[in-house]
Amino acid sequence: MDQVLRGARQRECRDSLGGGPAVRDTRHMVDDIARERAIYQALKAADEVAAALQAHLIEEHEADPERAAAQSTFTNSLKLLRQARERLGEGLRAVEADSIAESDAISLRNR
Repeated sequence: MDQVLRGARQRECRDSLGGGPAVRDTRHMVDDIARERAIYQALKAADEVAAALQAHLIEEHEADPERAAAQSTFTNSLKLLRQARERLGEGLRAVEADSIAESDAISLRNR
């Protein structure tokens, strides 16, 4: 039965130029790759903004980066940024950021 269905699909997908089987439709795969790249870029941008905010709080407002530091507005903000960056890291791992980052020309972490 599978062979019958496969044969019917091949006949339906005849190439208009040569009459042979059409090239496999990979549009959905390309869409998935583009979507993963877009998600990666958005997560990476958000992580870079959070890193810049962390650096600003430490350098300009002398927030204490230690986890056990006394509570203040700045150290509380640092804790929230740390949590946000951990979640962003989870998202980056979920979209397999390592494989995407290899082709990322603007990555500063690898320089």
